[in-house]
Amino acid sequence: MDDNHDPIRPEELDGLFTRFAALGPGALAVSGGSDSTALMVLFADWLRQRGRSTGACTVLTVDHGLRASSADEARAVAASAVELGYRHATLAWEGPKPRSGIQAAARTARYRLMGSYMRAHGLGLLLAAHTRDDQAETLLMRLARGSGLDGLAAMAPLSPLGERGPGDSAATGGRALWIGRPFLDVPKACLRATLEERGVRWMEDPSNIAPEFERARLRAAGAHLEALGLTPDMLALSAARLARARRAIEGMVDGLCDPAAGAVHVDPWGVIVCDRAPLQEAGEEVALRVLERAVIAAGGSGERVPLAKLEAVLAGIRAARAAGPGRWTLARALIAAEPSIVRVEREPGREPLPEIAVSPGATVLWDGRFRVTVAAGFPGGPVQVRPLGEAGLRELRRRAPGAEDAPARAAAAVPSLWHEGRLIAVPPLRYWAPPLASGDVGAIFVGIASSARALNPADAGDGQRRR
Repeated sequence: MDDNHDPIRPEELDGLFTRFAALGPGALAVSGGSDSTALMVLFADWLRQRGRSTGACTVLTVDHGLRASSADEARAVAASAVELGYRHATLAWEGPKPRSGIQAAARTARYRLMGSYMRAHGLGLLLAAHTRDDQAETLLMRLARGSGLDGLAAMAPLSPLGERGPGDSAATGGRALWIGRPFLDVPKACLRATLEERGVRWMEDPSNIAPEFERARLRAAGAHLEALGLTPDMLALSAARLARARRAIEGMVDGLCDPAAGAVHVDPWGVIVCDRAPLQEAGEEVALRVLERAVIAAGGSGERVPLAKLEAVLAGIRAARAAGPGRWTLARALIAAEPSIVRVEREPGREPLPEIAVSPGATVLWDGRFRVTVAAGFPGGPVQVRPLGEAGLRELRRRAPGAEDAPARAAAAVPSLWHEGRLIAVPPLRYWAPPLASGDVGAIFVGIASSARALNPADAGDGQRRR
């Protein structure tokens, strides 16, 4: 996209949208502001160019209930969406609203509601209208928070929308949900010029200029920032270059975590063991990322770990070589530094392990750590999934002495599968009661690579994390 502020032309649409085509069917996040209205209009144009119907896509509008006019605004978006041939759904943020941090809370609610709708309707991709201006503001806000490389790389064109909760069914067939941002290289002025050229109106959110909100204060300071050379174009360019550096470092982390490298071992019962020598020798940024992947996977929280806490644990691990063994807890994970290894596992007793029912044909994420699947042809209704526990482990070892010989604490925290009051499987310990087999019911630890990407959707927002 050029740096001018001319309207977007038809020949530019392929460059904006084609890269997301393989992830459909999808939804569009539309609030009625200029950016999201332009997304709705331009995506409809691109679909027509491709000979595709807008009727396969759904426009999602969240009514936060924060203004008296919000319901009317949602209805106006619905009318515009239907006129363009889209399906439309209004999602209401119900219940009490916080007195502070309202924008962050509204953002969390927005992505939660849209993600739930997408899972329920088998949609894999959400397109959002974040612009180059939004990218620049995100970088500035994260600078103010002392963010690390991940935060300063700001928003990515494509990133995970968020992981399922402990009992959410896999309406998307186990596929991840994604958020795509086709306008990250597009100035807001281009989108407004596009709408103005067509005579399309949009709504203005008063919070965009309310001084109590951080983004509004940054916009008010825009002229002063630009006088210092901190233009949206230059800030977005810095974010893009930082993202390039992050990808390079992530490649190094992938290499260290690759089973072929022999530095990180992932047990099927959910324990991650890192050799201390490679972790000690790796650059600090690489070691931090390996440690974070292990904590996210073993703890199952599904969220990024605060950078300052990771740094403190890594410093302790490196110091423990001289001081002796060390133990830390972080994000539901227990980290133990031993003479030659660092062991990361689920922290016992931090939170109760869940008990859920899984219907035939469904896949769920249990405790944020194990994907539990029940085959569509499984007879007899739902399977109960609960932690094996110490008593269950004793019973399992009585029944199947050859079952996987996992450490007792880790084994007690794996999912066990029950049907009509009978233990039918403990897949992480390689046990299935005859005549069942792994194709009937399963539970697989999501592992270190998957958990590194199972992040909360707030990476699309205002930089609340210190990464």
